[in-house]
Amino acid sequence: MKKHLFEKKTKAGAVLFSIIMVFILGQALWAAPKLEPSKAKSGDCAACHLKAKMLPDKHPDTKAMNWEACKACHTKDNLNLIGKLPGSHVHQLADVTCLKCHGKTKKPEALTMEQCVACHGATAKLAEKTKDVKPTNPHTSPHYGTELDCNLCHHQHAKSENYCAQCHKFEFKTP
Repeated sequence: MKKHLFEKKTKAGAVLFSIIMVFILGQALWAAPKLEPSKAKSGDCAACHLKAKMLPDKHPDTKAMNWEACKACHTKDNLNLIGKLPGSHVHQLADVTCLKCHGKTKKPEALTMEQCVACHGATAKLAEKTKDVKPTNPHTSPHYGTELDCNLCHHQHAKSENYCAQCHKFEFKTP
């Protein structure tokens, strides 16, 4: 009989403990800042990174910055950002939000090539813009012409990659 009472007390204690923990965690989550990167202003890094320090101490405040303001200091020859910022950051700084490309969806999927060229221009024009990239133009391939899917090199939420480097030794940075 005593064993039975002890089991009841243990179960009741475990239930009470669980209720308290759920309450405490619920309060913590309720008070935690809500991350809404799709609603963040262009240079509001804290909307996603919260209090994480992402930039050096001497870096100007980014809250009022956009991509053009970044390019004032980060030029091709000085502090170049190509290959250093994820594509999603560049798009965010250019005021191209998640919603603009993906629309209202709970689970965004990779964009189609047609969606990319709708903003970035025809692939032939992109190939013209990158004609001076050495050792070879990344937008003109002897295998695929100018129609290689953008997503094979350019990633938004991961480091972009040089798709051609799987077989070739082309060493250029992929934005």
